[in-house]
Amino acid sequence: MQPVEAHNPDISLASELTEQQKLQARQQCFYGCVFCGSPVFRYYQSPKSPSAVLICALHAKQLHGTFLSPSTLLERISQPFNQQRVNKPGFSFDPERRVQVSVGMNTVYADFLQSGGEQYCIWVNGQELFTLHSESGWLCFSFMLSDNTGETVIRVDKGELQLSPEHWEYSYEVNTLKIRDQQRKLQFTAQLCNDRVLLTKGQFIDNFGDGFVVEGNRVIAMLDGQKGGHYMHRIEPGRYKGGWALFNKIRHPDLVMPGNFAFVCAAKRKSSGTER
Repeated sequence: MQPVEAHNPDISLASELTEQQKLQARQQCFYGCVFCGSPVFRYYQSPKSPSAVLICALHAKQLHGTFLSPSTLLERISQPFNQQRVNKPGFSFDPERRVQVSVGMNTVYADFLQSGGEQYCIWVNGQELFTLHSESGWLCFSFMLSDNTGETVIRVDKGELQLSPEHWEYSYEVNTLKIRDQQRKLQFTAQLCNDRVLLTKGQFIDNFGDGFVVEGNRVIAMLDGQKGGHYMHRIEPGRYKGGWALFNKIRHPDLVMPGNFAFVCAAKRKSSGTER
């Protein structure tokens, strides 16, 4: 079997797409990679498709190798993976049903209108580090993953993988997205589907060291690079609509936090000499 490029050299990353074109591509591909349904993807262009196609990092690599044939690509363009799901949750949702959002052992619930909306799940000093979006009855996801210094290493905007280190691995099986670094160490784990989001691994901190580290059942608040507290209790169902927010009032005295949040970890004001 020959690589796709040998047969179809025009398959390539789509560039300069408008937001409307991206929305059209998400809708036509049912909000996931056409091969596996992954909610994290890039936009590709093919001469066989009038609009862009969603393909995840794993299957893009296979398209550039010898694992996928041109006929398989054309089949998936015409019949995306999520379109073929039967009795399995995809990313379309019932507006009458709440979406369960769990970070570690802590759970809140999101209510979305059919017309659309957003749910801030993790918010740190004005940055939306994990957000759910609803678009005409469909869910998509945005998040920014950081390293130990607070530098953003992965950026996903409404499913589009915009920033990622080279040679990191992405997989999506049975609704679970896993991201591993170059040494194959797990850096992110989350169940992402239409009725629940379960985040059990990830680092969401800014360049001042404020944010959250999620490790299994634990949600660890970080302030100035130091552990500020562990959240291990479970929220009473239906009690909150918000997510997890960290608001450092010392560094951002005029910042206004949007919405309602189940957890807020704010730095206590000390002397002015403590401000970084």
